[in-house]
Amino acid sequence: MRTRALALVPILLASLACDKDEKAKALVDSVAGDAATAPAAVESAPQAQPQPQEAGAPPPAATVKMPERPIPKPQTMVSASASEEMQMKASGYMVAMRAPRPDDAPADDAFATDLVAKLKPVVLAMDKGADKAKWNRVDLVAQGRQIDMLMSSGCDAKTPFNAVVQRLNVPLTTLLSHGVLVLRCNDTKIQCLQSVRDQDDVLCTTAPRRR
Repeated sequence: MRTRALALVPILLASLACDKDEKAKALVDSVAGDAATAPAAVESAPQAQPQPQEAGAPPPAATVKMPERPIPKPQTMVSASASEEMQMKASGYMVAMRAPRPDDAPADDAFATDLVAKLKPVVLAMDKGADKAKWNRVDLVAQGRQIDMLMSSGCDAKTPFNAVVQRLNVPLTTLLSHGVLVLRCNDTKIQCLQSVRDQDDVLCTTAPRRR
Protein backbone atom coordinates (compact mmCIF):
# COMPACT_ATOMS: atom_id res chain seq x y z
CA MET A 1 0.00 0.00 0.00
CA ARG A 2 2.80 2.38 0.92
CA THR A 3 4.61 1.54 -2.32
CA ARG A 4 1.52 2.45 -4.34
CA ALA A 5 1.19 5.81 -2.55
CA LEU A 6 4.83 6.64 -3.18
CA ALA A 7 4.38 5.82 -6.85
CA LEU A 8 1.60 8.42 -7.11
CA VAL A 9 3.77 11.29 -5.80
CA PRO A 10 5.67 12.00 -9.06
CA ILE A 11 2.38 11.96 -10.98
CA LEU A 12 0.80 14.53 -8.65
CA LEU A 13 3.87 16.78 -8.77
CA ALA A 14 3.94 16.65 -12.56
CA SER A 15 0.25 17.52 -12.70
CA LEU A 16 0.73 20.58 -10.46
CA ALA A 17 3.71 21.80 -12.50
CA CYS A 18 1.76 21.39 -15.73
CA ASP A 19 -1.18 23.37 -14.34
CA LYS A 20 1.09 26.26 -13.28
CA ASP A 21 2.78 26.28 -16.70
CA GLU A 22 -0.57 26.36 -18.50
CA LYS A 23 -1.73 29.35 -16.41
CA ALA A 24 1.47 31.24 -17.25
CA LYS A 25 1.06 30.44 -20.95
CA ALA A 26 -2.55 31.64 -20.88
CA LEU A 27 -1.39 34.94 -19.37
CA VAL A 28 1.15 35.42 -22.17
CA ASP A 29 -1.45 34.68 -24.84
CA SER A 30 -3.91 37.18 -23.34
CA VAL A 31 -1.33 39.95 -23.53
CA ALA A 32 0.53 39.09 -26.72
CA GLY A 33 -2.75 38.93 -28.61
CA ASP A 34 -3.14 38.89 -32.35
CA ALA A 35 -1.07 41.35 -34.35
CA ALA A 36 -4.01 41.88 -36.67
CA THR A 37 -6.54 42.58 -33.96
CA ALA A 38 -6.69 45.76 -31.91
CA PRO A 39 -8.07 45.48 -28.36
CA ALA A 40 -11.38 47.01 -27.45
CA ALA A 41 -11.31 50.46 -25.93
CA VAL A 42 -11.13 50.67 -22.16
CA GLU A 43 -14.50 51.37 -20.62
CA SER A 44 -14.97 55.05 -20.00
CA ALA A 45 -16.12 56.20 -16.60
CA PRO A 46 -19.63 57.68 -16.41
CA GLN A 47 -19.54 61.24 -17.65
CA ALA A 48 -21.33 64.20 -16.15
CA GLN A 49 -23.33 66.47 -18.40
CA PRO A 50 -20.80 68.62 -20.32
CA GLN A 51 -20.61 72.29 -19.46
CA PRO A 52 -20.58 74.93 -22.19
CA GLN A 53 -17.07 75.25 -23.59
CA GLU A 54 -15.37 78.56 -24.12
CA ALA A 55 -14.51 79.46 -27.67
CA GLY A 56 -11.03 78.35 -28.65
CA ALA A 57 -10.57 76.15 -25.57
CA PRO A 58 -9.10 72.66 -26.14
CA PRO A 59 -11.54 69.75 -25.83
CA PRO A 60 -11.57 68.11 -22.38
CA ALA A 61 -9.63 64.84 -22.02
CA ALA A 62 -11.70 61.68 -21.71
CA THR A 63 -11.93 60.21 -18.23
CA VAL A 64 -11.08 56.51 -18.36
CA LYS A 65 -11.42 53.98 -15.60
CA MET A 66 -8.55 51.49 -15.50
CA PRO A 67 -8.97 48.17 -13.71
CA GLU A 68 -7.31 47.74 -10.34
CA ARG A 69 -3.61 46.94 -10.45
CA PRO A 70 -2.87 43.48 -9.04
CA ILE A 71 -0.03 44.98 -7.01
CA PRO A 72 0.59 48.59 -5.95
CA LYS A 73 3.29 50.76 -7.47
CA PRO A 74 6.27 50.66 -7.39
CA GLN A 75 6.03 46.84 -7.24
CA THR A 76 6.19 45.31 -10.71
CA MET A 77 6.29 41.49 -10.50
CA VAL A 78 3.38 39.05 -10.31
CA SER A 79 4.98 35.62 -10.05
CA ALA A 80 3.58 32.23 -11.02
CA SER A 81 3.05 31.48 -7.33
CA ALA A 82 0.61 34.39 -6.94
CA SER A 83 -3.04 33.63 -6.26
CA GLU A 84 -5.40 32.93 -9.13
CA GLU A 85 -7.24 36.17 -8.36
CA MET A 86 -4.03 38.17 -8.66
CA GLN A 87 -3.13 36.40 -11.90
CA MET A 88 -6.52 37.31 -13.36
CA LYS A 89 -6.12 40.94 -12.26
CA ALA A 90 -2.69 41.04 -13.90
CA SER A 91 -4.09 39.68 -17.15
CA GLY A 92 -6.95 42.17 -17.21
CA TYR A 93 -4.71 45.09 -16.33
CA MET A 94 -2.19 44.25 -19.05
CA VAL A 95 -4.91 44.05 -21.69
CA ALA A 96 -6.30 47.41 -20.52
CA MET A 97 -2.86 49.01 -20.75
CA ARG A 98 -2.86 48.71 -24.52
CA ALA A 99 -6.56 49.45 -25.04
CA PRO A 100 -7.07 52.75 -26.89
CA ARG A 101 -9.05 55.54 -25.27
CA PRO A 102 -11.44 57.88 -27.06
CA ASP A 103 -8.92 60.73 -27.08
CA ASP A 104 -5.91 58.65 -28.16
CA ALA A 105 -4.16 59.35 -31.42
CA PRO A 106 -4.85 56.78 -34.14
CA ALA A 107 -2.27 54.06 -34.60
CA ASP A 108 0.48 55.32 -36.92
CA ASP A 109 1.59 52.26 -38.86
CA ALA A 110 4.50 54.02 -40.57
CA PHE A 111 5.87 55.31 -37.27
CA ALA A 112 5.48 51.94 -35.53
CA THR A 113 7.08 50.07 -38.42
CA ASP A 114 10.05 52.44 -38.40
CA LEU A 115 10.37 52.07 -34.62
CA VAL A 116 10.44 48.28 -34.93
CA ALA A 117 13.23 48.47 -37.50
CA LYS A 118 15.29 50.75 -35.25
CA LEU A 119 14.66 48.56 -32.20
CA LYS A 120 15.89 45.31 -33.76
CA PRO A 121 19.64 45.96 -33.30
CA VAL A 122 18.99 47.52 -29.89
CA VAL A 123 17.07 44.53 -28.57
CA LEU A 124 19.64 42.16 -30.04
CA ALA A 125 22.40 44.00 -28.18
CA MET A 126 20.40 43.95 -24.94
CA ASP A 127 19.71 40.21 -25.18
CA LYS A 128 21.82 38.40 -22.57
CA GLY A 129 20.94 34.89 -23.72
CA ALA A 130 22.92 32.41 -25.77
CA ASP A 131 20.28 31.49 -28.37
CA LYS A 132 19.48 34.89 -29.86
CA ALA A 133 18.87 33.49 -33.33
CA LYS A 134 15.91 31.48 -32.05
CA TRP A 135 14.31 33.88 -29.59
CA ASN A 136 15.23 37.45 -30.56
CA ARG A 137 12.87 39.59 -32.64
CA VAL A 138 10.71 42.74 -32.48
CA ASP A 139 7.02 42.59 -33.43
CA LEU A 140 4.09 44.93 -33.97
CA VAL A 141 0.99 43.92 -32.01
CA ALA A 142 -2.59 45.20 -32.17
CA GLN A 143 -1.97 47.25 -35.31
CA GLY A 144 0.87 49.17 -33.71
CA ARG A 145 -0.68 49.81 -30.30
CA GLN A 146 1.92 47.53 -28.70
CA ILE A 147 5.58 46.90 -29.53
CA ASP A 148 6.93 43.50 -28.50
CA MET A 149 10.65 43.10 -27.81
CA LEU A 150 11.30 39.36 -27.66
CA MET A 151 14.61 37.97 -26.44
CA SER A 152 16.20 34.86 -25.02
CA SER A 153 17.22 36.51 -21.73
CA GLY A 154 17.38 39.97 -20.19
CA CYS A 155 13.77 41.14 -19.94
CA ASP A 156 13.06 43.05 -16.74
CA ALA A 157 10.95 45.98 -15.56
CA LYS A 158 13.38 48.55 -17.01
CA THR A 159 14.08 46.90 -20.36
CA PRO A 160 11.27 48.44 -22.47
CA PHE A 161 11.96 51.97 -21.20
CA ASN A 162 15.72 51.62 -21.58
CA ALA A 163 15.46 50.25 -25.11
CA VAL A 164 13.22 52.99 -26.49
CA VAL A 165 13.74 56.07 -24.33
CA GLN A 166 17.39 55.74 -23.36
CA ARG A 167 18.91 53.97 -26.36
CA LEU A 168 16.75 55.38 -29.16
CA ASN A 169 16.04 58.70 -27.42
CA VAL A 170 12.32 58.49 -28.19
CA PRO A 171 10.20 59.94 -25.34
CA LEU A 172 7.10 58.12 -24.14
CA THR A 173 5.04 61.19 -25.06
CA THR A 174 6.17 60.82 -28.68
CA LEU A 175 5.03 57.21 -28.71
CA LEU A 176 1.63 58.19 -27.33
CA SER A 177 1.23 60.92 -29.93
CA HIS A 178 1.67 58.25 -32.63
CA GLY A 179 -0.79 55.83 -31.08
CA VAL A 180 1.70 53.44 -29.44
CA LEU A 181 0.36 52.57 -25.99
CA VAL A 182 2.54 49.78 -24.60
CA LEU A 183 6.13 48.57 -24.82
CA ARG A 184 6.54 44.92 -23.91
CA CYS A 185 9.58 42.70 -23.45
CA ASN A 186 9.39 38.92 -23.12
CA ASP A 187 12.23 36.45 -22.72
CA THR A 188 12.00 32.73 -22.02
CA LYS A 189 10.94 33.35 -18.41
CA ILE A 190 9.10 36.63 -17.85
CA GLN A 191 7.31 39.47 -19.62
CA CYS A 192 7.16 43.15 -18.64
CA LEU A 193 4.78 45.79 -19.97
CA GLN A 194 5.60 49.50 -19.85
CA SER A 195 2.73 51.93 -20.27
CA VAL A 196 3.63 54.97 -22.36
CA ARG A 197 1.07 57.04 -20.44
CA ASP A 198 2.93 56.68 -17.15
CA GLN A 199 6.63 55.90 -16.79
CA ASP A 200 5.98 54.30 -13.39
CA ASP A 201 3.22 52.02 -14.67
CA VAL A 202 5.12 48.77 -15.30
CA LEU A 203 3.82 45.26 -14.74
CA CYS A 204 5.70 41.96 -15.09
CA THR A 205 4.57 38.35 -14.88
CA THR A 206 6.03 34.89 -15.23
CA ALA A 207 5.62 34.16 -18.93
CA PRO A 208 7.58 31.28 -20.50
CA ARG A 209 7.68 31.41 -24.30
CA ARG A 210 7.39 28.52 -26.73
CA ARG A 211 8.63 30.37 -29.82
